[in-house]
Amino acid sequence: MNKAIELRSKYEHFRILIIGRANAGKTTILKKVCNSIDDPEIFSPSGEKIDISTVQESSERGLHDIEHQLMFKSNPQFIFHDSRGFESGSVDEMEAVTSFITERAKSNELSEQLHAIWYCLPTDTDRPLLEADQKFFNEYGCGRVPIVAIFTKFDALVSKAFGELRKELHQGQVHSVKAARDKKTERAKAKLNTNFIEPLMATMFRPSGHVQLCDMQKEKSNCTELIEKTAEVLDDETLKLLFVSVQENNVKICINYAIINQCLIKYFLKNSM
Repeated sequence: MNKAIELRSKYEHFRILIIGRANAGKTTILKKVCNSIDDPEIFSPSGEKIDISTVQESSERGLHDIEHQLMFKSNPQFIFHDSRGFESGSVDEMEAVTSFITERAKSNELSEQLHAIWYCLPTDTDRPLLEADQKFFNEYGCGRVPIVAIFTKFDALVSKAFGELRKELHQGQVHSVKAARDKKTERAKAKLNTNFIEPLMATMFRPSGHVQLCDMQKEKSNCTELIEKTAEVLDDETLKLLFVSVQENNVKICINYAIINQCLIKYFLKNSM
């Protein structure tokens, strides 16, 4: 049997841990990836559906279970695990995350392993990398699990850059509002590189890749770049095939990787009719 078809008949899910501070845009990203307007359903590790109100009550009490499995009806082939960010400086939270990563790595079953990590870092802040972020990337790492750093809310960084340029306009350093508008994205990218990307990529266990997302609140926005980057950093061909086959919203990436493995074309066409 062709490898990809055999793989999809044996493994139905691709498992991702998403890490991020409060209001980093994690839920919005997951909805975009799965093309959903609804919140995910939540399941226990054994597959039992959990009442969403129970989860909300736990969150209000400061409790959080990284083992919960988040799935969207629109694309149930993805299993997500959600971790709070480390902004509180909680040692317990960091230990819970690293323990989760370690335990998943011990499994001999591909379906139970953690396949990728999405680490969300909002750019609408004056605190680019918290001490806990530095600690995670310098001391803990994630073994062989690839990490994609997601710089969210880039549009807010662009707005901030435009505000700076407007001030420079009043000081005579910028010639016109149009000039400020033309330079705002370039200024924002420079800030992103200096304040976020360079410090992160200088860590001992730096991420495998990174993307920037903006205007995610807009209806037509998407996570195409994130999907493509995730496929790119997967160095295991089996996982790459699994990831490409379970994501349903990016026709381009399915076709691109199908060129490498022709059976994916048959699989994709069959399941998109």
